[in-house]
Amino acid sequence: MAEQMAAPKVDVTKLAELDKHETIEYGDKKDPKSIDVTLRDPGYTRLMEIRAKQNIGGNERDYGEMANMINENVIINPRYAFADLNKKVRKTEESKEIELTGKHGKKPHILMKFPGYREALNLSTDIRGVDGADTSLAVLQVLNADVFRRVDNPDKPLDMGFWSENGGGLQAMSEAVTYFSDVMDHDGYASVLVKAITFLSECI
Repeated sequence: MAEQMAAPKVDVTKLAELDKHETIEYGDKKDPKSIDVTLRDPGYTRLMEIRAKQNIGGNERDYGEMANMINENVIINPRYAFADLNKKVRKTEESKEIELTGKHGKKPHILMKFPGYREALNLSTDIRGVDGADTSLAVLQVLNADVFRRVDNPDKPLDMGFWSENGGGLQAMSEAVTYFSDVMDHDGYASVLVKAITFLSECI
């Protein structure tokens, strides 16, 4: 007689009954928008695995992977994947030129290029280490390599020599975080992610 498969410990047919349905507002007063979302409790094991990405050791977090796990396990509708989100970045959002307030009266101009959702999320949260340590130098060096470019040569990354000459590096970091946020919330994803993180805190 063939051995029967054990019944699942969790009745998956009941999961949908616990789903949370929300209408999330995003945008600004001039252009208010909203999106209907469905969030699901992923279960305690998965919840703790997601939560653990906030501190992966060595004074580091992996916010990008935490968001990826939330995409896969918590945000049931609409469905999100970084590969799809990256493809939907508009041409007008792929780069942005800004003027900075530099040192000694200088007004350097730089170009910022969107690095993709996962890296943008990590860079936005890595300026302070898990223990509160200032990791600005390390983040600025990554931004130089992956995001900041010369206006007259968009393929040429910036280096620390540029900031030594012109100043404005800390402001550029702040501008980058704002730029990333604007791109990631164009269709509401950033707002949905924040809501999903709040929802997870209610599942603990």
